[in-house]
Order: sequence, then C-alpha cells, then structure tokens
Amino acid sequence: MQEKRMIDKAKFIRRVILLLLIIILVVLIQRIISRDMKQEGISNNNSENIVETNKNINRNELENKSIDKITVVMKKEETPEEKKEVELDWSLLLVNTYNKMPDGYQVQLESIDQYRSFDIRAIQHLTEMIQAIRYVGISNVWIQSAYRNPEDQQTLFEEQVQAYIYQGYNEKAARELTEKMINKPWHSEHNLGLAIDFNYVNREFENTAAFQWLQENAQDYGFILRYAEEKEDITKVSYEPWHWRYVGIEHAKAMKSQDLCLEEYIEQITND
Repeated sequence: MQEKRMIDKAKFIRRVILLLLIIILVVLIQRIISRDMKQEGISNNNSENIVETNKNINRNELENKSIDKITVVMKKEETPEEKKEVELDWSLLLVNTYNKMPDGYQVQLESIDQYRSFDIRAIQHLTEMIQAIRYVGISNVWIQSAYRNPEDQQTLFEEQVQAYIYQGYNEKAARELTEKMINKPWHSEHNLGLAIDFNYVNREFENTAAFQWLQENAQDYGFILRYAEEKEDITKVSYEPWHWRYVGIEHAKAMKSQDLCLEEYIEQITND
C-alpha cells in the first residue's frame, strides 16, 4: 500500500510538472506573438505617420541646403596611412571601417515618428518614397531603424561581439566578424542619420515586393542599396538588403546606372 501511494504521488508530481511546462510554453508563445504584433503595429503606424511628416518643410530650402559641401579626410584600405582631402556634397559623406565621421559634425534631424529620426535635409525624399511604395499597394513595409546615436551604436557593437564570444570565438575573431555586420560608433551611416533599415532587418526582406520596388525605383528618391552582395569585397560589409542610404537623386541615379557602390562612386568623381 505504501509503495502504491509513492507511485501515485510520483505520477501526480510528473503531471504537475508537465502542466507547468505547458503553461510556461504557452505564455512564451503568447509573448512572442504579442511582441511581433506590437512591433508590426508600431511599424505600420510609422509607415502611416511618415507620410504626414514635414508637410511644412519648404522644398526649396531643402534643395538649397543640399548644395552645401563638406571637406573630409578620406582613407582607403589599401593605404590606410595615406590621407586625401576631398570636398563632397553632404549627402555623399562616406563613413565606413576606414572613414570616421568628421570631428564636430552636427547631425540635423527631424522626427519620423516618436521613435525614429532622419536627416532633415533628406526626410522629405524619404516621406515621398514611402508614400510611393504604399500607393502601389505594398503595405507590408516599415522603417525599423533610422538615426542611431553613437552611444547606442557602441552598445549594439559590443553586444554582437559578446554573442560571437559566447559561440566560441576569441575576442579578436569576434570583433572582426562583428565589423562585417555592424560598424563601430562614428563609422556607421546610422550615426549620420542618412540610413534606414526596413522591416525585420534580415535577408528575407529581399523576397518582398517592397525590396523589388526599391531596387527599381529608390534611386528616383535619392536612395541606394548600400551593401550589395556583389560589392562585399569593396564595402567590407556583408550583404544587407534591408539597409538603404540617402545620397541624393542625381548621385543615386548615377550609381544605379553604372552599378557602383558609394566607395566606387566617390573614387570616380574625386579622380575626374
């Protein structure tokens, strides 16, 4: 009898544990679904809100600002010690592994929504581009991230480094791998306020109608696919179909027609 009671008690405990595990699993699934729905809801609201942004910004004022020039010191991978001063439109300012934002550079921002901001001189073109995408019936597209301050960039970079270390890489390898995905602070286009990431920030974005539309039309609004797959050896950044950069309409069209990435285009125009 005692043995039977112990067996029944053990069965009862197992059932309770199983029930608790099921409850925990259900709660986790609900949280994941809720988070995704919330994110998509916020993002869809962002897409709707962005078309209302900057209605009162004078286009002539924006265009006048776009002719401002910035003198920057550029470095290339092949000769990291060789420096070259060049004068570029603000929209072509190059930041990457080898080129840091100029000291004292002031980012001029305008809010996209309560969460995200973009360069005030380019935000109207971004607004018009989102409007155009939605006008043709593509609603499943939103801006996941835009301007990012250098402090947040540092946090993002270090978190990815630690993730690689957790996977078994040593610190040097972890940092090298991270730099192929995330630029350091002051070396990121997000710190410039001229870059946007779409949707869930993964390669699945290339399979969407929004990506196909951007491939065909983004240059008409001054945007380029910044990190193309066939340009990885030049940009030193892995393919990112979700990452688009504002460079100005004239420059974007020229880069598109000649199949040039930003590094190649800047080298071309500075050597002409």
